[in-house]
Amino acid sequence: MPTDDRRAAAPVTFADGVLDRYRHVCAFTSNGRHDDAVLDAFVRQGVEAGDRLLYLVDPAESAAPVNRLRHLGYDAGELLAQHRCQVRTWTETYLRSGRFDPDDMLAQLDEMLPGSTTPRIRLVADMGWATALSDDADDLIDFEAKANFVHARHEHVVICSYDAEKFDGSFIIDILRTHPIVLIGGVLQENPFFVPPSELLEERARRNR
Repeated sequence: MPTDDRRAAAPVTFADGVLDRYRHVCAFTSNGRHDDAVLDAFVRQGVEAGDRLLYLVDPAESAAPVNRLRHLGYDAGELLAQHRCQVRTWTETYLRSGRFDPDDMLAQLDEMLPGSTTPRIRLVADMGWATALSDDADDLIDFEAKANFVHARHEHVVICSYDAEKFDGSFIIDILRTHPIVLIGGVLQENPFFVPPSELLEERARRNR
């Protein structure tokens, strides 16, 4: 059996692609529905490798990840008891102060995703809460860009799930610019729209002067 260090260094596959240099993925869904086969394979690989699963979800859907693990044949109660699976809601994370505070959430990410890579964490974040931002999503765009600085310091995997039908085209383009890897239509690919975070943040600061 591999040691923790070797296990953490093993490549992660998602949607038949390998996440190695970049592990901050933007996954677009339709009507909030994931491709179950894609996500299930990702979860199975994580459980079998001894990785931790972390879900950030709508409070109304907090039971869904646990039920899905049961559907896949795992003892979800044991995984929860061993802290190998954790489910946290939007009101505990993104919106814990009653509104979205990007600096607070960046600090939370640092706590959730420590620099140590053993065990590796597979974080799946449902970004549905962001529809409430309406036309004023600048804080979220800046947050997603700055999150890349956090993600560069660890080997955990982060999947940000956005329902493409609930956001306008300009927002989707901006979100694409903050994620180096994108999943669209079940296909994983390096994102041609991605802009390195320092460059993007400087560009946005100039635009807002």
